[in-house]
Amino acid sequence: MQKTAQAWFMGGPSSSSGREKSPASVLADWNAYAASQEPDSSALGFDLEAAVRTANDKVSGTFNVVSKGVRDIPGSFQSATSTVPSGKSLMYFSLLLAAGVFFVFIAFAMFLPVMVLMPQKFAICFTIGCVFIVGSFFALKGPKNQLAHMFSREVLALSYYAISYFPGGSAGMKFLSSTLTSLILKCFRR
Repeated sequence: MQKTAQAWFMGGPSSSSGREKSPASVLADWNAYAASQEPDSSALGFDLEAAVRTANDKVSGTFNVVSKGVRDIPGSFQSATSTVPSGKSLMYFSLLLAAGVFFVFIAFAMFLPVMVLMPQKFAICFTIGCVFIVGSFFALKGPKNQLAHMFSREVLALSYYAISYFPGGSAGMKFLSSTLTSLILKCFRR
């Protein structure tokens, strides 16, 4: 019984015959298995090193194609990054925007309830706040770029769209502009 248990723990067959074999160990079995598997390079037939190399080639090839495409875009990356604001312009933007929001808040919180008594104070605070807010965008983009953006076709189309919803439509706008023009001309005729 002792020999059977010892043979079982050693990994060998249990034999009741008098002839004893050398007991095989688990390590010897594993080494034999590993030696038989070496010619296939792996049990799954998958070469990990070749797969990593192929993936690396594909990723770097894709990156090269994308970067070449970006270089060929009109205006290029350099002109796109030339409009990135500096730290100084971001500071001015945030200060002017905060001041504008403050004045608009003051106009609505303090002077809107008493607008019947002091309409000029509401108008002054609201106007100063709006000027600061628009000025903050001038500080962010720069005066030249901001003016070019404000007078671009897209913005003018938006203005025309907003004017078209003016009461009376374009006829109402024509009437209002002619009235304002005649009033201005009367002021200068004197």
